[in-house]
Amino acid sequence: MMSCERRITNTVSATFTPDTMTHIRNPYMGWTLYSLGIQKLDSADTYWKLQDEAARKYADVYYIRWPWAAFEPEEGKYAWNYDENFKALIQGALDRGLRLAFRVIANGRDCAKQGIPEYVFKAGAEHFIDSPGHKNAYPDDPVFLDKYTKFIKAFGEEFNDPTRVDFIDCYGLGWWGEEHNVKWKNKENRNASHDRIVRAYAEAFDKVITVVNYGVRNEHEQKVVFDELGFSPRRDGYVSEWFPKSQYKGFTSYFPDKVLIAEACYRGNNYDIAKQENGKWPTWQVYYKELVDEALKTHVNYLDMRTPIESKRLLTENLNDVQRFISKGGYRIYPQKVDGSIKDGKLTVNHTWKNIGVGVLPNNNVALGYKYKVAFALFDKNNGIVSKWYSDKVEVSKLVGDTAISVTEEFEMKHISASDYKLGIGITNTCENDSKDITLSVENPEIIKDEWVLVGYISNNN
Repeated sequence: MMSCERRITNTVSATFTPDTMTHIRNPYMGWTLYSLGIQKLDSADTYWKLQDEAARKYADVYYIRWPWAAFEPEEGKYAWNYDENFKALIQGALDRGLRLAFRVIANGRDCAKQGIPEYVFKAGAEHFIDSPGHKNAYPDDPVFLDKYTKFIKAFGEEFNDPTRVDFIDCYGLGWWGEEHNVKWKNKENRNASHDRIVRAYAEAFDKVITVVNYGVRNEHEQKVVFDELGFSPRRDGYVSEWFPKSQYKGFTSYFPDKVLIAEACYRGNNYDIAKQENGKWPTWQVYYKELVDEALKTHVNYLDMRTPIESKRLLTENLNDVQRFISKGGYRIYPQKVDGSIKDGKLTVNHTWKNIGVGVLPNNNVALGYKYKVAFALFDKNNGIVSKWYSDKVEVSKLVGDTAISVTEEFEMKHISASDYKLGIGITNTCENDSKDITLSVENPEIIKDEWVLVGYISNNN
């Protein structure tokens, strides 16, 4: 609830209460639904019937993780142009308010159908036979590299789009695209091949967050992706023996400079969870609670709700934990207090901000380029913007932990006509045709328009 003085003078004051419960749909965070295409590609009609509740009420991102051959079965024939089911899956996500994420699995391990497009081998790429009997490619093969990087360029031409896409996995090699067990023709080619692929992704996707798996790279590769290219780390196998505690410190050391992405280890109906890791979790409910505990403890922005099997289990057995991650996962930013005054042709604003989420709004990410700004605006009686100003003193990616940021700023307004106005506050995207403005985590806000929250009424007549 916002309290503010309603008598219109040249001063205004407002104190805001944080909204700690609402599922606020902001970019670059949230529960993530998956489409896993290794064994079978999802049918759009069936998938969205099963995931409709999860998508509309709890999730924020739809993450397609398919083999390369599913994205490009023939050279230059891309799923986003020719595959009606793929297009329906994408549209189903957008219709439900979800943003997109992708991993292209450039490996055929365990795929029900061959994961590498056949045209790659017909063009001369060498192969080996991998489980369950399909051709697989050596990722340092020059033909493979030529074809894969050509695909990456086309992929970026379609999905380097911050209006729809949150993040892109930027490697895809190894078993299931998880970047381990990579089989090289010549291990001496590893660094050069790695660099060519990740740089192709960086060039093709310069407007969305680029990510790679943590814990699988040598020192050279880590410097390239994290230091040079500004990629963010994701980690599979959360709370399992596959992600040992010894690696947690390294993973979380990237926070808050980089956004963190977490993924659970055990899933589906193939596991008796009570028999995993010496009975560590007697039930799925215990497992998922620990998963959310660790996700919040390690400051992640994203966590997997996965496929219909996992989402149903979570919403049936762990709804409280689903809500906990909605309430605390990622970022949840609000203005604690705002005091404004107009005098001598200047608007002076004292404002205090806090993030009550465990994560970060990754405004400093190389792809975001500090595009989000704390902003103030005067609105006329028809809710038209008369003038807008951006804060130079509050950087939203610095809003982490328990520390609030309080500043005082002056804005020139000699050009503003004498009248009464509404003073609005927001975190706005300064780029056009880009991701949405940020919804502030204010309880029962009075919205002026879009994401602008009313501070109060102020007069420029004095």
